[in-house]
Amino acid sequence: MEFTASPKPQLSSRANAFSIAALMSSGGSKEKEATENTIKPLEQFVEKSSCAQPLGELTGLDAHGEFSGSGGSGGSPSAASLCTEPLIPTTPVIPSEEMAKITCSLETKELWDKFHELGTEMIITKSGRRMFPTIRVSFSGVDPEAKYIVLMDIVPVDNKRYRYAYHRSSWLVAGKADPPLPARLYVHPDSPFTGEQLLKQMVSFEKVKLTNNELDQHGHIILNSMHKYQPRVHIIKKKDHTASLLNLKSEEFRTFIFPETVFTAVTAYQNQLITKLKIDSNPFAKGFRDSSRLTDIER
Repeated sequence: MEFTASPKPQLSSRANAFSIAALMSSGGSKEKEATENTIKPLEQFVEKSSCAQPLGELTGLDAHGEFSGSGGSGGSPSAASLCTEPLIPTTPVIPSEEMAKITCSLETKELWDKFHELGTEMIITKSGRRMFPTIRVSFSGVDPEAKYIVLMDIVPVDNKRYRYAYHRSSWLVAGKADPPLPARLYVHPDSPFTGEQLLKQMVSFEKVKLTNNELDQHGHIILNSMHKYQPRVHIIKKKDHTASLLNLKSEEFRTFIFPETVFTAVTAYQNQLITKLKIDSNPFAKGFRDSSRLTDIER
């Protein structure tokens, strides 16, 4: 007696649409489409440029901090291919004689020093959280007649992930760093400044927000929790021929780093002393100070 394999059942068009194979294939395409639709101009710029490219090969940055490629529209990039290297090199670049005259000072350095002694922590959230203390700087040695773009970015200190040991009140290495996230530059919204303006006023980055949302569409700086980071301030001389477009290929720049601003990104404060110092120092934390005093009295 011969046995023949029974024919494969044929699904109706409606049933076939909900089959496992169909759902898996459609899910992948929808996810890819969603990813492409959430990529901001900055990521599009990064994807079009190679991580290995030096600053001189980067494309354009307009006055509002949006990047544009030099090759027109092009195709939609995928999130997997985003550049995670800093958009401005971390290796020292020898400045021109003119740019070498510029100096940058960190305001409220005393407050930063207090946090640094304890081990500064910065909260990151999905919607974005502002930094405290705020990065505030002042410049000298600039040309009063020239125009300058002032930017900020935040780069990893090392390739490690950390954890807080409560019994030792200290940070310990917990392992290798998580995969790096898309690199972003924050262009100060008042840029470009004239040199005269920079000589008279302080530049504050109080609007910078930190997030752990990899799909952030608001220009916030994306960080990994429990990793250490170093903020950097950059000043770029804007040339007349660039009009409203800052072409990183031909601009002169200086980078300034303040070691006392190093911080660990966290989703909740780990060190209680940091929490107390933030409440005592932050003018916007008045409610926390009042409630804590009331609790002490009631006790």
